[in-house]
Amino acid sequence: MGQAMQQKTSQLLFNYWDVIRNGRLAPRRFEIEPAKIASILPETFILECGGPLGYRFRLAGTRLCEQFGREFRGLCMLDGWSDGDREALETLLHNVVTEGAAGSVTFTAATADERTAEFEMLVLPVIHAGRTVNRLLGSITAVDTPYWLGAVPLTTQTMTSVNLIWPDGQPWSLAEAAEQPALATSFSRTVGDMHRQFRVYDGGLADRTE
Repeated sequence: MGQAMQQKTSQLLFNYWDVIRNGRLAPRRFEIEPAKIASILPETFILECGGPLGYRFRLAGTRLCEQFGREFRGLCMLDGWSDGDREALETLLHNVVTEGAAGSVTFTAATADERTAEFEMLVLPVIHAGRTVNRLLGSITAVDTPYWLGAVPLTTQTMTSVNLIWPDGQPWSLAEAAEQPALATSFSRTVGDMHRQFRVYDGGLADRTE
């Protein structure tokens, strides 16, 4: 099984998030200090999740807006995908929000004249208020940066892989249940839907093989 999070921005953001999470489901929004991740801020974003608005961008880094040729603020993360990709992304985001997973997606974005660029996206759970996840911290990084990127708008996008990473080795609900033996259950190592399967990784950036 190939590694998720191959891009440096994804690795730095995941490591920072995992440190401030400190074994919990997710860190709180006020614990995130932008100065600590200043070098990757242009490629990061924050989503607001829940309710009829879905997953809306509240903030997006300048490099993202420049590379895609549009302002992300106020847009829904689920827009602009095919039906199958949208369903897969919605399933991934649901696992991030409810089970404390880190979600990793690779995708191809294309211009109107069919030039393409490859990207890696990471999505991480954050608690803004209350006790449940209601914000998502993430990054989008170009795998290679073609010379024209930022000069021509990217108009379509297609997923090439969808991965779930369990920082604690299993979904949060099962980690909680493990503390109560009478309620403990087993879980599958593969998460799938009718359109595609998810690769599932344990423990973040540890070495992963088939």
